[in-house]
Amino acid sequence: MDFETFRNKLGKKIKKERIARGLTQEDMDDGDDGVPHRTMQNIETGRSNPNLRTLFRLSKRMDISVSELMDI
Repeated sequence: MDFETFRNKLGKKIKKERIARGLTQEDMDDGDDGVPHRTMQNIETGRSNPNLRTLFRLSKRMDISVSELMDI
């Protein structure tokens, strides 16, 4: 799998997990450890890739491990 495919699959996985938990992109921007709405849009559409800190924040907010989040 090439990097672009990986990035797109990861974005779709993050979106799927977020929606499964009843969270909006705006909900992810809640608090000091939130992820900005625009960043969420870019990650979920495969336009950008999250760094480790962002993956940690996402996993914490969605109550899922980073390894589960990246299991694509």
